[in-house]
Amino acid sequence: MSYTRSRKKERHSKAVLALSVSTILVGAIVFYIYGYKPAAEQDKIHVAFKEALLEEDRTFFEEKVEYQGEALTRAEALRFMGWLNDEKSIRGDAIAEVAQDRANRTKGMEAEGLFRLIDTGEGRFGFSDYRIELLPQQIDVTSDVPMTNIWVDGQRVGRIDEANGRFTFERMPGSYDVKAVAVANGETVSETETIQLITSESIDYALMPESSEAIAGQFDLKRAELIEIEVEAQTGHPLETIDSLIGQSKRKVQETLGEPDGKRDGKWDYERLTIVFEEGDVQSVMVDLDKRPDDLIALLGEPKEKTEHQLGTEWDYGQSFFESFFTFFGLETEKQFIEKNSAMYLLIQ
Repeated sequence: MSYTRSRKKERHSKAVLALSVSTILVGAIVFYIYGYKPAAEQDKIHVAFKEALLEEDRTFFEEKVEYQGEALTRAEALRFMGWLNDEKSIRGDAIAEVAQDRANRTKGMEAEGLFRLIDTGEGRFGFSDYRIELLPQQIDVTSDVPMTNIWVDGQRVGRIDEANGRFTFERMPGSYDVKAVAVANGETVSETETIQLITSESIDYALMPESSEAIAGQFDLKRAELIEIEVEAQTGHPLETIDSLIGQSKRKVQETLGEPDGKRDGKWDYERLTIVFEEGDVQSVMVDLDKRPDDLIALLGEPKEKTEHQLGTEWDYGQSFFESFFTFFGLETEKQFIEKNSAMYLLIQ
């Protein structure tokens, strides 16, 4: 009987031992998969960056890359990732830089190059947890013409008020079209530089014409293009679309622009846009250019003359300027620049 009890105790001890070993193994596996491995991967930020870039993993760039303390937006992540993948040599340098910063952690925290590694302090099991901060790159712009407007990728970012003056601003690393627009000797002149912003850049624009042999109509056409850009920037609709509304019904306006923000007696208000009706059809459109008089002078130059208008003061740039609208856009409506309460409008009728 004692022998039988001994065998039972032995089997029970083995079962407990087996269960304990199994529990430890399962725990170790779970710990490795859900604890140790993710922590180790977070530490290898250089590997994750390279894989995300080559696999075009937008989520990684939204979650792990930031600029000026803010996570990248979807658009910023796509743009930055697309830029690196389009520029193979820059991509190789970027991958190498992250790897070098990870290898030399002290240097990697410094504000040099395209990136800086940030240790979030949330690493576990002796590993670090990193984020990648894109470093701002400075752009210095000069122009030999006063009142030069500076545009970046279609957005106005500032103005150089004096000849040979300087305008400085910052952008995250990437590719940018930097355009300078000014009026020199009564003519609109512009120049565009495309830059790969991997370090500080300086652009010196020489916009002053060397001679006065340029054809005035060509500059009028450039100014017409600038007005098209301004109208779409303020209203969200191309100039051709707005022009096509003249003579149309209210139903057509709703189909084209949607519901107005407000309705008054014979007028519908949209963002930077007022539609005036006469007998149910569009009689005129008033576009708020969000410009002061000196802003319009910087954009188009001084008008040939100013005359009184029932809505304010009309700025007359001459017949050739508005003929540029007809030639370039195929538009047949009358257009006038109106100054009203120190603001500038484009009247289409």
